[in-house]
Amino acid sequence: MEIKLVPDTTLWYGINVKERLRIREKKGYGVSMAVSDGEDQEIYCAGSGRYGQDFPVTPDMLFQAGSVSKPVFALTLLRFADKGLIDIDADISGVIPEYTKIPMTFSALLSHTAGFNLHGFPGYRADHAPFRLEDVLDGKGKTPKLRRIRPCGKQYMYSGGGITLAELAFTRITGLTLREAFQKEVAEPLGLTRTGFFQPLDEDLADNAAFGGRLGLKEDAARGWHYYPEHAAAGLWSTPTELVKIGLVLSKSYREGGLLKQETARRMLTPVMDNYGLCVHRFRGDIGYHDGWNEGFLTTWMFSLRENLSVAVMFNRSTEEMDWKQSYIAIELFQTVEEAMAGEEDRADWASYCGRYEQLYEDFRLDEVFMKDGKLYAKYIDEEDGVKTSQLYPIGEKTFGRKGGFTRLTFGENCLTINDQATCRKL
Repeated sequence: MEIKLVPDTTLWYGINVKERLRIREKKGYGVSMAVSDGEDQEIYCAGSGRYGQDFPVTPDMLFQAGSVSKPVFALTLLRFADKGLIDIDADISGVIPEYTKIPMTFSALLSHTAGFNLHGFPGYRADHAPFRLEDVLDGKGKTPKLRRIRPCGKQYMYSGGGITLAELAFTRITGLTLREAFQKEVAEPLGLTRTGFFQPLDEDLADNAAFGGRLGLKEDAARGWHYYPEHAAAGLWSTPTELVKIGLVLSKSYREGGLLKQETARRMLTPVMDNYGLCVHRFRGDIGYHDGWNEGFLTTWMFSLRENLSVAVMFNRSTEEMDWKQSYIAIELFQTVEEAMAGEEDRADWASYCGRYEQLYEDFRLDEVFMKDGKLYAKYIDEEDGVKTSQLYPIGEKTFGRKGGFTRLTFGENCLTINDQATCRKL
C-alpha cells in the first residue's frame, strides 16, 4: 500500500480542517487523520500533539481511541470464537458469578442489550496505582458498582460496564490479558506496531504520545493523559493509519472472509438492536462506524462494507462542539472518496428519479427528489428543523448516498428503497 503524507495546506478534500477544528498552529490542539481505499492511504496531520508545546503531530503519534476500544476488543474475542475456544451465545454466568445471577452471554454484553449500568468511564491520572477489572466493577474507583438495571435482551442501553464485564469473563476463560490476546490475534497478523491496550502506557511509547486536551497543564506535565483500567471499554491507544487498516480488514472479512470468518464478521456487523451489532454501529446498511471520547481525546472511525474504504480521525480535544465537528469531517472525507470510487455515473436516468414519494421510513421522511444545476437532491422532513434539503451523490448503479448523513437510496421502477429497509412508491 502506498502511503502519502498530505502537506499541511489550507484544504484537504475541499475541507478546511484547521479552521473547522480551530487548530492554532504550533502550540494549540492537534489532529491526525487517515483515509484509505485499500491500495493507497493518505494521512493529514496538523497542530500540536501536546497543548502548549511545540510538538507537531506526526503519523506515528499515539492517541487514545476511547470507545473505539470496544470494536477492537470484539474483534479480538471473535478470533477466539473462530477457533472454537469461545461460544458467544453460551451462558457465561458461571465464569462471573459475583456479577450476574441470571444466564448471560457475550453476545448480550457486546450488543449492549444485557441491561447493565455504567455508560462510560472518566479515567484516572496517569500515575494512578493500577486497578483490577474487579475493582472497577465493585465500584472502588470513580464510578458506581456494576448493576443490572434493565431486563436482559429487551433493550439497547449503551454500557461500558457491560463491556468491562465481558472483558473480565474473556480474561478468565482464556487466561490472557486483553493486551496479550490482541497482540497475538490481531496486531501480529496485521503488522500493527502502534496499536494496543497499553494501560498504563509503556515508557518507550510515551515519547510520541499525544496529550489529552490540557491534562499536561492541569494534572501531569510528563504524562498528559488518563489511565483507563477498563481496557476493552476505553483503553486502546492507536493511530489513524492503523485504525483504517483494521477497518479494511473487517470490511474484507464481511465481504469474503479474512482475519475473521465471513459468518463471524457478518454476525459482528449485523445489528441486534438500534443499528448496533457486536460493538459496532451499522449505518445506512453498508457502513461500520464507532466513535470514541476519552478525557481530552476524540476519535471517529468508519469503513464501508461494500468496498475497500476506511477513514479515521483522532483529535486531542474533547468538547461536545468539537465532537460533532470532527465527526462531520470524517463523514465528508468518507463520502468524497466514496463518490470518487464510484466513477463517472450515467446521468441519463436521473430526471426519471425526480418526484414526490411516500414517507414510509421514519428515520428519513423523504418528501421529494429533484434536480438542480445537474445535481440530484432530496427534500425531507426533520422533526426538529422542518423541511431540509441534502445533495445525493452516486455510489453505485441507481444507488445514491445522502451528503452529511447516513442514508442510502436505491431507485427502481417508480419507487425507491431507503437503507434496504423501506420501499417507497413514487406518487
